[in-house]
Amino acid sequence: MTGARGMLAMYALCATALVSPRADAGEHWVAGWGAAALQAPIAPNIELPSPPQNPALHDQTVREIVTVGADGTQVRLHLDNRYGATAVALGRITLARVKNGEDDAIDPASLVSVALHGAGKLVLPANGSLDTDAVAFTTHAGDRLAISLYVPQAVEPASWHVDARYRQLISEPGDHTGDATFAGAAQAPGNDWLTRVDVKGGEGAAAVVAMGDSITNGFRATAGSSYPEQLAVRLRHAGCAMPVINAGIDGNQVMAAHGNFGQGESMVRRFDADVLDVPGARYLLLLGGINDIGEPTMAAQSTGRAIPDAQTLAAPVIAGLKQLALKGRRHGLRIYGMTLPPFGGTDRAFTAQGEAARQAINGWIRHDAPYDTVIDVDAALRDTVRPDRMQPRFDSGDHIHPNDAGYAAMAQAIPLALFACKASAASAGIRRSLSPAQRSGESAMVSIALIQVPGPAAEGRRLSTMSGPVAESGGTRNINIADTTGVDNL
Repeated sequence: MTGARGMLAMYALCATALVSPRADAGEHWVAGWGAAALQAPIAPNIELPSPPQNPALHDQTVREIVTVGADGTQVRLHLDNRYGATAVALGRITLARVKNGEDDAIDPASLVSVALHGAGKLVLPANGSLDTDAVAFTTHAGDRLAISLYVPQAVEPASWHVDARYRQLISEPGDHTGDATFAGAAQAPGNDWLTRVDVKGGEGAAAVVAMGDSITNGFRATAGSSYPEQLAVRLRHAGCAMPVINAGIDGNQVMAAHGNFGQGESMVRRFDADVLDVPGARYLLLLGGINDIGEPTMAAQSTGRAIPDAQTLAAPVIAGLKQLALKGRRHGLRIYGMTLPPFGGTDRAFTAQGEAARQAINGWIRHDAPYDTVIDVDAALRDTVRPDRMQPRFDSGDHIHPNDAGYAAMAQAIPLALFACKASAASAGIRRSLSPAQRSGESAMVSIALIQVPGPAAEGRRLSTMSGPVAESGGTRNINIADTTGVDNL
């Protein structure tokens, strides 16, 4: 290969290598948005006798809209087909910025095509995943992006994420990846294949990963109001913008020791893919165990078997959470464990045995877990008169999932200083905008509870709490934190 043509070919090879997803040495990639994949179709189970279904696709375009949590100058996509037994051919893929105030309309001037090794078409490998090439695209924390994937051949997506609060748009026949809007598009819950949007940010860019079940995923919340989303807003408002990657799956279990009656692989099985493989992951918020208690209880009741005792329910959860925490710490993550919130009154799932198991798990979390810090969600949400139940103002109505205000209380219970956000900025983050659903009543009390755990071998463990009146003013609530005596790491 000689002459100008050879030089051009060599230049093309070098250019491809420079933007290859594996050429990351010295680059500072961080996950700007993410979701945990699960297998489709979802089989009917104890919790969901009629689970959501993912429609088949053929000569159609799927548009998925996400909110990124990091500033950057380049973007790449992570597409996941880990549960697909066959490869999936995709046509054109585009990335664009969503117009302000419009649900799905994109800014045509921002539209760019996304490729793999310079090719406009790509194939998702069977039981595998891939990162696309990086494209020049400026992002700011809080930007909404639209990713459009053209699917030319008939396929039943086998890897997806289910979130009833968000809908992917499915076009009429044809490649509509460049369309400004999707007129006449069908909708389906969640999203197909897309599990991460990575951005290339500044040196030291880091991400928080929130692993859990439906309480992390934001079940029964309105769009944008899950606790990870509200935590990300707090960080942005405090001047400490940092992506909070939601790795929650509805119905998910820590160990699934008594049978997986929910959705997705257990947290222990999916930890590597959904936490350790996340670029820039530095902090882990870990909340799990309610389904390990509730779903076996529901299964026993439905089949006439004896309900497992507290020890039988609690022991696998404790073992699984310990395994995850120690593995995360070995990989350099800061582990922030969260106590299990109350679920008294939950139909068929709540029993005396289950409540005893929850108390045993929370006792271990507060006093013995190998966490760097414990966030006491139980203390933040529980009712003072009936502590096995959630406060009514935080209850979505099913007695196990918080409403928007409850998820806000969870987000407020997490001190921003845990993410190297300076105290002055962290205080500013307390002031935040709330949706109308959260602004019920003239005033309220928000309690924040933190257990600072110096380490698994530490002798002293301190419980710090903060509470204060919340004043309504101009569509926002401001927590009065004038008296913060004894509050650690606000």
